[in-house]
Amino acid sequence: MPTEVLYRKWRPQRFADVSGQELLTRTLVNAVKSRKVSHAYLFSGPRGTGKTTTARLLARAINCERNAPGAKDSDGEPCGECASCRSFGTGSALDLIEMDGASNRGIDEIRRLREQSNYMAMGGAEAHKVYLIDEVHMLTEAAFNALLKTLEEPPPHVVFILATTDAHKMPPTIVSRCQRHEFKRIPLAAMVDRLAHIATEEGITVPREGFELIAREATGSMRDAINLLEQVCDSFGKDASLEAVREGLGLVGDERAAKLAEQALHGDLAAGLATIGSVRDDGLDLRQFQKEVIARLRELLLVQSGADGGSAWTPQQVDEMRAAIDSVPPITLIRALRAFGLADLRADPLSPLPLELALAETTMAPAQPAATTAPAPAPTRPAPSPRASAPPPRPAPARPSPSAERPAPSRPPAERVPEGLRRGLHNVSAEEIASMLGSNAPVIPPASDEPTDVPPVPGEHHAVEPLPGVGAANGGAHMPDFIPQLRALARVRSVKLDALLNGSCDVVSWQDGVLTLGFYEDKFHKKGVEDSQNRRVYEELAAQILGGPVSIRCIIAPRPAKALSRSPLVQHAVQNHGAKIVSEDQE
Repeated sequence: MPTEVLYRKWRPQRFADVSGQELLTRTLVNAVKSRKVSHAYLFSGPRGTGKTTTARLLARAINCERNAPGAKDSDGEPCGECASCRSFGTGSALDLIEMDGASNRGIDEIRRLREQSNYMAMGGAEAHKVYLIDEVHMLTEAAFNALLKTLEEPPPHVVFILATTDAHKMPPTIVSRCQRHEFKRIPLAAMVDRLAHIATEEGITVPREGFELIAREATGSMRDAINLLEQVCDSFGKDASLEAVREGLGLVGDERAAKLAEQALHGDLAAGLATIGSVRDDGLDLRQFQKEVIARLRELLLVQSGADGGSAWTPQQVDEMRAAIDSVPPITLIRALRAFGLADLRADPLSPLPLELALAETTMAPAQPAATTAPAPAPTRPAPSPRASAPPPRPAPARPSPSAERPAPSRPPAERVPEGLRRGLHNVSAEEIASMLGSNAPVIPPASDEPTDVPPVPGEHHAVEPLPGVGAANGGAHMPDFIPQLRALARVRSVKLDALLNGSCDVVSWQDGVLTLGFYEDKFHKKGVEDSQNRRVYEELAAQILGGPVSIRCIIAPRPAKALSRSPLVQHAVQNHGAKIVSEDQE
């Protein structure tokens, strides 16, 4: 014959029996006592914290004869003796309508609720009909809209109580029409006291340390804690020792978890690997073992930081933990917590490799870098004299020898970037740029009407003309080699990053740490560079080239006109047929 489970048998029958929610229950008791009950309540909070229980108690207290209008000895609590309280206690009350929002989430159910809410309560003229909708966040949007008007102005004999574990999924229009009460996780001490009370009444003998283990495993849920207590009793009887509780909960044991934590902190890799191996060979749950190691490291962190004042540890336990971390620097403890916390056992919970890697990362800490002398600052160049308003001249690209072999592409090291590009090219002459880039070619003078007689090399990259309105006066920088260098570094990371810069943009300005790139009326490449992840990579690579923090800004700019004299057909006519360029007009 089935029996009633403990958590239902020991469900609170009075507001005073609800554990860990004293402020909330006092508010409801005062509302019932003063007969100022709201028309709608919203109970939100984690599972097992008493939302449904408190809602049923509120429905019972509202309809209790002792709390009826005209009663003089009302204390806000249900008496448990009147006919209404007895019907609520046995679950036969017709004035409490409970609905599950997960299975009654459609608009048809809410329409039916609206129609039924107009009927009077079965308990008489002074009674109230209470609608309890659990997991209300599961209702559809149409159902919420249908409930909205009724929830705002319900009949005077109707009270709505909405319960949910995910209040953030509730529509604001629903929340604003309810009196909201937030249920918090039940404190450890309150759970231990409640478990001890239930154990005493049921004739169960468990040490207080066992109740603490059960409460910690329940993580603030009283229902889970009572279920775990019943599970331990089913396995080991009503007289369970601390070891029986630990085994019934599936805990590995604090000894080896604490031992591994101390071995990791003291750099004993061999002993730590042996401990992990013994746990694996015993067939214990490695994920549970990982949780216990992390919990132990957290306890050591609290003790080391002096935040153990409100803990439930005995003075002997605190002294043992202080002795274990006496010579451990805080950074080592933090590194161990991070390493074991990031160990992922989800893919293969039977493999100890993630734990072994976390142990190795903790024990084999990288050596602290030796202090190095800061390099002497580079001598500053005197500012050149102001030049004419004509655009600054550009160094001519050196024409490679036909017999020279094409070098294999390689990642350019950051330390070989010219110093001029690192400190920016503000107000730098063309001769200085050529010397910094290692070019032996003569500097081309400003453009004139005479055509050039140097044919371009096929496939060679040509620098783009400066964009209109950008010059040295407003922070512009003509850096023809910057985009190729940025593409070379980006190509090592991803081919896509290189392709986004392939002939799609040029440097507009480089000033005050802001690098402005102008895209030739191509929004696709601009959006690709502006992507948060891509932008972060480009800024990192640009910082390697320019020698400082870089923030990239993207704009749309017109494509610079290409000089007709550079056209291969025009240069072929000049060289082979004696043609002469008379004038050159750009549309």
